[in-house]
Amino acid sequence: MDRQEKIAILRQYEPYCYQICHYLLQREPQASRAAEATLLNIAGDARFFTDSDEARREKVLRTSIRASLLRQGKSDTM
Repeated sequence: MDRQEKIAILRQYEPYCYQICHYLLQREPQASRAAEATLLNIAGDARFFTDSDEARREKVLRTSIRASLLRQGKSDTM
């Protein structure tokens, strides 16, 4: 799978990822940064691109929650 195909797949999950992050963080700048961190993390997972849609959505959900909690923790300490 080439780079453009991977980017296209990640873009399919970008709105879902941002929706989760924004719901959890309730702030646009932090949600954007958490979504970006999520997608970058997932981009490094070769299995993501061969997984089923259901498995991909689950991975996006779990990784978005983790990134949002980390972002929330950073904003609480500032």
